[in-house]
Amino acid sequence: MTELYRVGGLNAQEWAFFGPRLEMSFDGAGNLLVLDVVNQRVVVIGPDGQLVRVVGREGEGPGEFQMSLVIAVWRDGRLALPDMGHSAIQVFNPEGELERFVRLADETTPLTATLGFRERIRADPLGDGIIAQGVGGVLAQMANFANRRTGQPEDENPAGVDDRALEMLDLSGDVMTSSPILHGWRAPRPGASLSSADAADWSSVVATTEDRYFEPGFHWDVLPNGTIAYSDSSAYAIKLARPDGSVINVLTRPPSPEAVSERIRQELVASRLQLLDERSAGRSSSAGALPPQPPGESRQRIRNRGFYHEVPVVRGIAVTWDGGLWIQRRGEDPWDDDGPIDVFNADHEYLGTLAVGQPAMPTAFGPHGLVVHMERDELDVPTIVVSQWVEGR
Repeated sequence: MTELYRVGGLNAQEWAFFGPRLEMSFDGAGNLLVLDVVNQRVVVIGPDGQLVRVVGREGEGPGEFQMSLVIAVWRDGRLALPDMGHSAIQVFNPEGELERFVRLADETTPLTATLGFRERIRADPLGDGIIAQGVGGVLAQMANFANRRTGQPEDENPAGVDDRALEMLDLSGDVMTSSPILHGWRAPRPGASLSSADAADWSSVVATTEDRYFEPGFHWDVLPNGTIAYSDSSAYAIKLARPDGSVINVLTRPPSPEAVSERIRQELVASRLQLLDERSAGRSSSAGALPPQPPGESRQRIRNRGFYHEVPVVRGIAVTWDGGLWIQRRGEDPWDDDGPIDVFNADHEYLGTLAVGQPAMPTAFGPHGLVVHMERDELDVPTIVVSQWVEGR
């Protein structure tokens, strides 16, 4: 791993002074496209670490951003950004010029802005659409919560597939359409339904839709040939699915889930309470989507949150530019997401395991072995670090 350049930090040039939340992706020319969520702009950085252009700015007009949280980049340099403020997806050509303005839904659809909130998206490598993870349960419930208070009809899932599933977003028309690709497994959750009285209380809605501690995550990425790699259980089982969602292979390795003991429960709750205290004291920051809760209420939620019965092994999946896989496992502590990384080549052969932090999981992979990581100083100011890695022989 050889470091090529750094941009950002407290003393950076104006164009490279970034907000705390960044979404990044490479194009085929080795340019790094950085969505600066706080400043609502896309900064394009060349392979030499110099500014190529800035796309968009905060504003209300076409080509300007109001609330864009994720970015999709095609290899030819085109990019797309869902914008909750505009209730649209904006598509730009490789030169950064606005190409299309695709509305998320027609005006009769309630709370269309929730369609713009996506935790993760990828440009479809086989076409002009976007592969997107569905909207989380809290936001879906939020839409119905608002409908109940205004007398509007409810929808079981007003924002399409949920956050355990993927869908294809078609951007060819004036209004976006979507079609489900695959649905990941969701652990059964007894007693998750709300009574009519509970449904009127927002705190009850949030508590019902919140995952239990150690509930298996839904991790995924897309290979250059359109294959989708995903994990949806506590076991080490990486499913490889065709673009239509049909599973064609499963990659497995020996690590097994650990049973959740009473000791693990107590230690996890104690660690979460300590983290809450640090955040309350201003020594740590969180970029959550929902406003912070009063400390007393937060402490109660930490203690009352349920537990899944075993600790999941897989904590992250990333696809290299050439179609290899990096699979991040749990760390030494059961709640640590930054464990060792298993590396597979493009033929899905296991090459070996990277020790913790050597390196950390990249934020994005680019051509010719390019990878990007993000470092933060004590003031939470980010620095972007671009390196080049070579696969050992």
